[in-house]
Order: sequence, then structure tokens, then C-alpha cells
Amino acid sequence: MESEKTKHELRISRRDFLKVSAITAAAAAAGYAASKNFVFDIFSPPVNDEQLQPGCTYSYVPNMCGICSSVCDILVNVEQKGNYIRAIEIDGNPLSTLNYGKLCARGRSGTLITYNKDRLKKPLIRTGPKGTWAFKEAEWDEAIQYILQKFKELNVQPWEIVLSGGAIPCANYRPEFIPFTFASQIPTIAGSPMQPCLFGEHLGMNLTIGTFDIHGDELADDFHHSSLIVIWGNNGNPAGIFVNKGSRLGKGLANGAFVIVLDPRQSEAASKADLWIPVKPGSDLAIAMGLIKYLIDNNYYDDYFTRYHTNAPFLVYQENGVYVPYTANYEDGTVQAFYVYDEISQSIVQVPPYTNTNMYSVNGQTIRPALRVQNLTTPDGKQLITVFQALEQAVSQFTIDYVAQIADVDKSLIEEFYFRVGTMRPIDFATGQKGQEGSYTTMWRKAIGIIMALTGNIDVRGGWVYSGDHRENAIQLFQTYTSMVNSGQVKPGILIQRPQVLMSVPVLNLPGQMMQYVATALAFCNPSFWQHGHPGVWCAYNSTLTSQGLKPAAAFALFPDAGIYEAMQGQVQWNGQPYNIKVIMTCCVNPAKNMQESNWKQILQNAFVVMIDIFPMDTALYADVILPDATYIEREEPITARGATTDSGYRRRWQAIPRVYPYTIPELDLFVLLSYKLGFFEQYVTWMANSIGLPADQLIQAMQNEMMPFIQYLEKYGTYPRWGEFVGKAFTDVQSQIIAQKLNTTPEDVLNRLKTEGVITVKTFEDYVQNNERIPWNIPAGLPTGRIEIYSTILYYYVIQNFGYDPTWDPILAYIPPNWNAGYAVTPGQFVQPQPPYNDPTFKPTPPEMFYIEFKIPPIAYIFTTNVPILEAITSNSYHTNIYQFAWINKETAQMLGINEGDWIAIISKLNGAKLIMRAHLTEWIRPDTIGVPEPWGQNNPALTYSTRSLKNFGNKGVTYIWPQSYDPLTGHRMAQQFTVLVRKATPDEISEYTQLAQVQTQDTIPSQENIPGNYST
Repeated sequence: MESEKTKHELRISRRDFLKVSAITAAAAAAGYAASKNFVFDIFSPPVNDEQLQPGCTYSYVPNMCGICSSVCDILVNVEQKGNYIRAIEIDGNPLSTLNYGKLCARGRSGTLITYNKDRLKKPLIRTGPKGTWAFKEAEWDEAIQYILQKFKELNVQPWEIVLSGGAIPCANYRPEFIPFTFASQIPTIAGSPMQPCLFGEHLGMNLTIGTFDIHGDELADDFHHSSLIVIWGNNGNPAGIFVNKGSRLGKGLANGAFVIVLDPRQSEAASKADLWIPVKPGSDLAIAMGLIKYLIDNNYYDDYFTRYHTNAPFLVYQENGVYVPYTANYEDGTVQAFYVYDEISQSIVQVPPYTNTNMYSVNGQTIRPALRVQNLTTPDGKQLITVFQALEQAVSQFTIDYVAQIADVDKSLIEEFYFRVGTMRPIDFATGQKGQEGSYTTMWRKAIGIIMALTGNIDVRGGWVYSGDHRENAIQLFQTYTSMVNSGQVKPGILIQRPQVLMSVPVLNLPGQMMQYVATALAFCNPSFWQHGHPGVWCAYNSTLTSQGLKPAAAFALFPDAGIYEAMQGQVQWNGQPYNIKVIMTCCVNPAKNMQESNWKQILQNAFVVMIDIFPMDTALYADVILPDATYIEREEPITARGATTDSGYRRRWQAIPRVYPYTIPELDLFVLLSYKLGFFEQYVTWMANSIGLPADQLIQAMQNEMMPFIQYLEKYGTYPRWGEFVGKAFTDVQSQIIAQKLNTTPEDVLNRLKTEGVITVKTFEDYVQNNERIPWNIPAGLPTGRIEIYSTILYYYVIQNFGYDPTWDPILAYIPPNWNAGYAVTPGQFVQPQPPYNDPTFKPTPPEMFYIEFKIPPIAYIFTTNVPILEAITSNSYHTNIYQFAWINKETAQMLGINEGDWIAIISKLNGAKLIMRAHLTEWIRPDTIGVPEPWGQNNPALTYSTRSLKNFGNKGVTYIWPQSYDPLTGHRMAQQFTVLVRKATPDEISEYTQLAQVQTQDTIPSQENIPGNYST
């Protein structure tokens, strides 16, 4: 544990921090002031406009925001007088190139999470029926022993446990969370938020450019250098809001970028646009395919990049309805080389299976691979064309006239959009976290990736720039492959057919898609990876469905919830035996609302549920044991990478204040303590070390040394030490030594820089450019072939080989119609043909039938932030209430239906009959055929003081209640925009039912009523 001296050494006074950042901040401020005609004089006397308390000292403590997966760099302003200490304000770190000192309202409100009266303050054990608030307070030892006892009573096996985590543990704690599953032998993770693992929705782009977490830490939208910015989705994430993207968007706007927004609703993003195109829901893929056709037909594509740095020149032939790469193979059937047609030698030549460029044949000869060929055949007579030509065929029907008809917008809007994308450079496309949620999601996002590739806007200023961390991982993989090939350990090949290479790199150091492939194909869905022989439940469900002649529920996915509900219904088999689920363990996630609500309430009702969280979210109503977590400004954590910035380097979360409530335990410490109690401590620490390339023996020793005093304190006092975190300290001890060697300095210097500046920059994007380390210009992308993949080799060599062909996972591009109220949205694994008129891509409903969309609102990140008082106040203040808490409906449509502003309405799914009840906001800024619903509301746990205030406007069911209960067969996401709804006024009985809170049986254990005062002293 930290000494009193050590904990204060990390503090830097406001004055000292301003000295450190003065040069950077002054230059930025001078530029801003000049742009606003301010008089700016850095030599003028300082003006203190803050009312500071007499006798108090003030300091900044560097930290990382823990509210959303943007994970902005922040400074916690701490007030201290004697033993009194309190965090009073949170600012952005001006030295950060992630968020540039900017912070959103959510980030600024972080102290109101820490000091929130609704915080979970002590372990709780259920005493009454599920669905009610009925608990008793417990000591930590009692709670842990109760969990162990229930595991024994239920004879719980590792595969019968589901570990469920949200964006916070994924964005912040992937290096600790995933190894926990490996060490504990728990093969199932169910992720969130807003969909079962957001990454599934982004798969199409990831398959094209090689990322995994495009919205979090692997891709930086370089808006401030863009000439054209396209924001596509239901309030795209630059405005929805990710501050790392929003701050860059602001710079782009200031620099004169032209902004186009495609959204059925005039969102915050659309309000900043030069051109808003209110496209029809479900038309996005057609619009994107039409744009690809336009770029190709008018020669607006980047010939050099497309020819040399994508796999567009690869030769393919058609077999059984799918295009197959024409390859030279080894005797074992793996790829030795791809064939292209060389325009210089006028012959078919081989190019390396994994590299960054098509400029050289396998013999090292300079070639010019053709994008179009004629009259070529394989030796057995199969006609050959290029991937580029196959792409042309796929988009050939999408003329501007047809696209305008499908999108139901004026043709001139489509023409201007296409022309600007074709003629302006550089370009950045940003997509939303919400929206486009149907079976066409993957193809639409894949089309966006192809557009960025065709226009050459990959890893260039003003386009998509890979983060420094992703780039370092790509370099490491390339060096490993080269070394192993040169030493004869492996033959040249595509990476997914060279598992020896992939397994030689720490799994969480693999770039993007290679990490996802290893985790999916070689770990979670590989029964031989697990000692008990059971893969993740979604993989077993895939097997169950395909054995019945159906499609899978999640063919290539990480962390879907597919199969969990079905397993509890006895519908999942593995090796002829039922695959049972007995325990749900949640961490910082609220599946009762984040995931399909009706399914998950049944899951939680029938499983033993252990919940780790800060607030008593609705999942708490079904929890058997609740364990209280610490907030991010109360944590002291490992050194980590810089996130979605173009630079590479390091940062760390430093504890700003002592933990306010003595029974709260930071989740990283808690997971290691659980591993210690359950007997797999060394395995867990070993996996954590190996997963990111740390020496396991050193980390085990450091962890043991740091952990024991915390255990002894907990056993002696029943509470947890208020300063320090043994996991963070152990990691940092080992990491700082390794980093110091890399930087040719001392561990003390590394830690001092992190304490005083918050971030360490090692390389900038300009450094990488100078060092010829751009992707794929100089080094291979994190994809099987190393090129940007217009033809997805993962979809062909993994998904199609294992599950057969389906247009949903076409390796090039296929048009997937909206399939309203049908398709894969009805029954898992089964495609239901849409009936007229729903089978027509140009279909438009007539009110009261309408399209349904959900949208993000900027003040709220994930559902837990609805319980932050200032954010709740913003969303419920004056006209904000109607904008942020009501459903949006067009004024003319509302008049037809007899609906007035503020009326309670019912929104009923035509697919499954589920309904939402909420108030209506009448506006001109949404399409007449579309109703839009804000996504964070619907809480009914009376332990939530602030979240439940929205019940006066939005019913007690979350938006997930109306979602289909089926899954996209590729990624497992729910098709939340593949159905239409009926809209009418709500009845008094419906209003009464949907505004009820859950029952309370133990009033004294509601956190705001507990007699556990916070401690604000050191």
C-alpha cells in the first residue's frame, strides 16, 4: 500500500502544471484568440476568476476519463485543507493529442459520479424475490463466501458462467478482462453497450482496413486536415459524442471543411452540416454502393493506391455462386501466392501472400497489376476477372436515379454528395454508433471502408489515420512474420493460415482483425483451447443451428450474447449434451436494459447473478449479490497506451482522492482477489503478462508483494484501503522498467513525467511518416494479406469455409435489402422471405405504420450516466426535455394521427408486437415516415434517484425491449432497424403500466438511504 508521502508526491500544483503546459497552451490560445479577434497578451498579469477557499491548496492529478470508451485524458482538480480532500472539478489535459484539452459535459460531471448519493457503498445479498429491491448489507468476506457456496451448491462448471462487460471494461481493461476468462476457463463473454458488443456492427470496416476498435483506440479521424467530412448514421459519433472525434471535428469546421450528414433526423451532427441528406432508413447500403459505382464509372478513384495497396488486382473466379481467389497453393492447401495480371510482362504472375504492396512479384520483379482483364481463364477453363471487376459487377445496378428512389430524397442531393466525394481530397467518413442496424450492417460498413480505400484516404492526413498503438502492433506483427519466414520457421502465407506467427505475438498486441481472428477462431470458438472442451456458448449455438441445416447466430463475432437465452431454454447442445448456463457475472454493464430486455430479464431471473458496479442499475433488481466498485478518479491503474490518437506513447490513471466509501474495491483488484480465492491467481497473472508481452515471473512476484497487505487489511478491518491499488502498482513497477529501457531513461523519470504531464509522447504521426511506417503504404495492414482488403480473406477462408456462403458475408460486396419485418430478424439461423410490400427496396410505410430509428443524445454516454444529476438536469431542462427524452415525430404526420406535443404515444413493433410508451416531440427535423427514439431511457429501479425521473416522459421499458429476439448470422447483433412500427396515442392503462417503478422490500438498503457516510479526509 502507498505511504502517506508517496500518495502526495504524485500531486502537481495547478501553478506547476500550467508551467509545464504553458508553451503548448499559449501557442494554441494565441491562435484561437486571433481567430476570434481577442486581445491576447501572455505577459499580462494573471486574472484569477475562481473563488478558491481560504487556506486550501489546489492541485491537478492526471487521470483518464472513465465515462465512455473515448477515454479522454483529464486533470482532476483536487482541493485540500489539512485532512480534508475532495475532487472539485475535472478538466481536459491540454497536453493530450487525443482530446486536445477538450471535455464534454459527461466528462466534466465525473465528480458527481464519485459523490453521488446513489453509489453502491457496501456488498448486498438478495433477501427477496427477483425483480424487486430486496437486499441485506454484507461484509466482503460474507459476500465472497456466499458466492463460493452458491457455486458449490449449483455445481457450477466454468462453461456455465457468462462474464458480461460493457464498454468501460472493454475500452479500459481488455488486457485484464480477457485474460481472466482464459485463466478461469470461462469461455463466454457477453459484451455491450447498446448492442451485444458494438464491434460486431463495425465489422465491415474492420475487415477492410484491419482494425477492431475503430471508435475507441485504433483509428483517428483526422478531421482537422479534411476537406470533406461525411458523417453517416443516427447522430454520428463526432456529435453523439466522442470527444476525441468531436474536438477534431471542431477543428475541421474551423478550417473550412465541407460537412455532409446522412441521417433521417436533423441531429446535432446534421445541424453543423453544409448538406443534410434525410435518407430513408434502410437505404444506406444502396447509397454506398451507388457511390462506389459513381467513383469507378467517373475514374474518381485513386488508381495508384487501389492498384498497389489493396487486393483489388487479385484474380478471382466464380464457383458455387461466390468469387474465389485464384492462388498458388502448398501441398497442405494453404496459400503460397496470389495471382495478378501484370501489364508490363502481359502475363499472369504471382504476388506474395502477405505484404503491403502489389508492386513486386514473388521473384522481386517490378510489376503493374491490372485492375481490369479480358479473356483470362484458369488452366481448367474457369473465367478470371479481378476483384476490382467483381466489385464493379456488384454495384452495377445502383445508378443515381435508382439510389435516389430507394433513399427517397431529391436526386440533386445524391448527385452533389457523390460529386463532392469524387472530387474533394482528403476525405473522412465517420459513422455512428447507432443506426444501420440490420442484416445489411456489415455490407454497408464494408462499403464505407471500400470507398475510403478507393479514394486513397487510408493513413493520410485528413483521412483515416491509424492510432500510434495500432501502428506499433502492426509493425511488431510484420517483424515477427519476416523473422519467422527468413529463419525458415514458417513458409510465406496469409496470416490466418500461419497461426504460428500469430501465436508468437502477445494476443492483445496483435493489430485489430488479427486479434479478433485469434480470439474468435483459435480461442473462444476452439474447443481444444479449453481444458473442459467447451467453446463459448455462441459457438456451441452456431454448431447447434448448423447441425439443423440453419445458418449460425454469430459466425465471426467476439462477445455476442447469442445463445445465452437459448441455452437457458435447453436449445443449445454440445457433444450431445445440453449446454447449461447457471451464473451471470456482470461488470460495469446493465444487460437488463443494454441488451434485448425481454430475453435478458428471463436470463437474469433464472441464473445466479453477481453484479459489480458503481450504481444500482436495473440489472440490480435481478442480482443475487452486488459488489461495489470504485470510480475512476479513485483508482490507481497500469500504464496504458495513448488511445485513438495518431501519436504513440503512454499514459496512466493516477488516483486523485482517497476512496470515499470504505467498502468499495476497484474492479481490477477485485478480479485478482477473486482469482486468488478461486485458486487460479498465478494462471491469471501469467495470462495478463503474456497477453501484452510482460515478463510473467516479474509480474507474479510484484503482484504477490503488493496484494498481501491489501488482503491483510481487508481481513483485519473488513474494509478496503482507501489509497492505492495493488494491481496498478504491480503492473506499473514492471512496466516502468521496460518503458525506461525503451526510452533510455529511468523508471523514476517515466513515472515523474506521467505524474506531472499525464501523457508521454514517443512518436508522432510525422515521425512515422518520416520513418516510412505508414499502413499500408510502407508496412502491411493488420489483415491476412497485409493489403487493404476489398476482398475479405477472413470472410472467405474462415466464415465461408466453415458456414458456407450467404450474401450477409459476401467477401467482396453484396446488396442486402432491408428485408422489413423479415430476413434473419425473425428466427435465429432462418431467413424469412419478406412479403410484399416489404420486399421492395423502395418501400415507404403510410402512417400509422412508420420506420423506427434510435439515436444517441450528446449528454448521455451509456445508461449509467442518466443517473448523474447534472446530466439528468441538462436533458430535462426546458426545451431539452422534448428533444432528449421524447420520441421525435414529424409535425404533419402527428397531425394526421391526432398527436400533439407531449402526448403519450405507443410505438408497437410489427415484427414481434413489443411496444414502447413515451411522450411525443413534434418537429420538422425528421422524415414524415420515421419516428426517432432517444436510446438511454427506460429505468425503473427505485434505487436510482435521477434516472427514474425520466419516467414522467419515457416509459419503464428500454429501447432494447422492442428489438427482435433474433441475431444477425455473421456478427450476432440485433437487427434494431429491420422492422416497422405502428404509432398511436397511448391508453391511460398503458401510461399507468409503463410509469411504474419496481417494488421495494428493504428501504434501508437503497444506497441513498444507507447509513454509510462518505469520508472526505485523507
